Amino acid sequence: MIGVTGGIAATLGPMNLTPELLTQIGACMTGGGLLGLIIAKKLEIADLPQLVAAFHSLVGLAAVLTCFATYLHDFPSLATDPAAMTIKTALFLGTFIGGITFSGSLIAYGKLQGLLDSAPTLLPGRHVINSAMMLATVGSMGYFLMDPTKMAGLSSLGTATALSTIMGVTLTSAIGGADMPVVIT
Repeated sequence: MIGVTGGIAATLGPMNLTPELLTQIGACMTGGGLLGLIIAKKLEIADLPQLVAAFHSLVGLAAVLTCFATYLHDFPSLATDPAAMTIKTALFLGTFIGGITFSGSLIAYGKLQGLLDSAPTLLPGRHVINSAMMLATVGSMGYFLMDPTKMAGLSSLGTATALSTIMGVTLTSAIGGADMPVVIT
């Protein structure tokens, strides 16, 4: 709690926030806190790994959506500023990692909760499939970094999202349910 409070203070402290924005932030924090309290009261301690996996999937989804929103918001400067290459790289990688986190955490949740078979699901040729998807992702990143048009950027981020979401499933499905707590940490 102290760490979270310190992080919030460090993030919001230097900003000039309007009363309206502070009200919105407070409402979101209150709603999230109440939802967390409700979930915590209904949960058995043995169900914590599933809860962590479910929440991690939301973190992955938030990363993907944040990267898309940042790209759309900052696009005009990303298309013309040569220094924007660093930001574009971070956006692409954030989208890719977020997609894997989203779907991989859902698979982990399903296996831990008993909704999916806990045995590893080994696709024939999975290493070739995953390597091909990784290669396509690298190609998509190159296209994203080199083509300054908005549609090229959105299609590249969409490709990264689709491929990484599939990779999250193929990579995590190949791991047995007993090892899922390691996957989600």
